Amino acid sequence: MANPKVSFIVPVYNTQEFLPRCLDSLLGQTCPDIEIIVVNDGSPDGSAAIIDEYARMDSRVRVVEKSNGGLSSARNAGMDVASGDIIDFVDSDDYVESNLAEFLVDAFAREHPEIVVFGAVCEPAELASKRIQQLLSPEACVFESFDPVLLFSANAQPYVWRAAYSRELIERETLRFAENVRFAEDVVFQFESYPLSAKTIIAPDKLYHYVMQEKSLTHVFNAGAKRMDKVDAHLLVLHEVLERWDRRGLLDLCPGELVTWFLDLVVFDLAPLDVEDYAVVAARVKDEFAGHVGVDWAGLPSKSAVRHVARKLASKSKISILDAARLYLATRGLRACVERFV
Repeated sequence: MANPKVSFIVPVYNTQEFLPRCLDSLLGQTCPDIEIIVVNDGSPDGSAAIIDEYARMDSRVRVVEKSNGGLSSARNAGMDVASGDIIDFVDSDDYVESNLAEFLVDAFAREHPEIVVFGAVCEPAELASKRIQQLLSPEACVFESFDPVLLFSANAQPYVWRAAYSRELIERETLRFAENVRFAEDVVFQFESYPLSAKTIIAPDKLYHYVMQEKSLTHVFNAGAKRMDKVDAHLLVLHEVLERWDRRGLLDLCPGELVTWFLDLVVFDLAPLDVEDYAVVAARVKDEFAGHVGVDWAGLPSKSAVRHVARKLASKSKISILDAARLYLATRGLRACVERFV
């Protein structure tokens, strides 16, 4: 198929139970001018047979076979062969509304954005925290250039499957997922792509169904990972974001907000660490920020509660739960703070 309107990229690994529903939702789009790039990431279950069956049924299904390399690797493999004007990512255990492609084609044609962000529904709803439901319920907004609120307060991240990208942006900026990042790889991609987009649209339309499987990587990680494993994973995300921003000359955009975002993300995992682990983590955080945004990084956040935590980290002084609560209150407000502790 030459130049379809939308390329849906579907990475697959051990999702045979849910894959037919996902592919059916894509093949049932009201806009038929699409391609569905299904990347079999070395899945050992019966997914390969399902993919082959769908490829035989409909020529719009294109198959990429590769050895297992993780979600980022699979998405990159899909982008390497995508030919659509619009690139959209769909996880194989989720599904989409039948008008998603039509909505995207219309939005890109009418407004000429480089990124379109939309809402999503969590299933089952009871597994989704109020925070996740809020993040997936954005308000309509148009950004003619980059604004830090896209990353920090507009409910436009995380989750890359709730955004579609112009192929022109992806090719112009050589955007790719960080294959060394196995958790929150979406965040790294968004932190790099949003500042590079000439125009970004946020729409409240809930066009994606996020199926929160108990065995999903994100759910398992959040529920069962050791605290140091979580901190290590978040430190890797920070490292990749800072490295990519440094290479692209973006570090002057909003360094205070960047420090605030990271401390808000990890502060409740830092406070309970034992003294030895805390010292190691504090040194790593200090080195990352000092090496990229400058030695005065701890004084950059606008809120005093965040600066207090940052300065404690910079001096390797132990953060208390009270410090964490005060930061959370400053960054998220009283309701979020109460919800965390009640």
